[in-house]
Amino acid sequence: MQVLLHAHLRKPDRMSNQEFFGAWKQESAAVAAGVAAGVIQKVWKVPGRYEVVAIVEVESVEQIDALTHNLPLFKLGYDFMCDFQWTLLGSYEEWSQRLEVLAAG
Repeated sequence: MQVLLHAHLRKPDRMSNQEFFGAWKQESAAVAAGVAAGVIQKVWKVPGRYEVVAIVEVESVEQIDALTHNLPLFKLGYDFMCDFQWTLLGSYEEWSQRLEVLAAG
């Protein structure tokens, strides 16, 4: 099943750029490994924001917690600066077919 991930990062006021971007660099390596493994199907960095958007393939919703907690930002104890929003994605083709039934009343 595909899920949309919106990852919003916040740089704490007292955190140096070196520490913040160093942690993000480790996260970037994990993302590259996820892409190579086929778990992350597509990933984008939102220009001008500390935000990443990705399409992630999971076998079940239970896998989302495991993926999240295995990310470097969480392992390094920086989870407080992460806001992850996971949105389940359904087939629009299937929805379009369902609309035929719904529209018929």
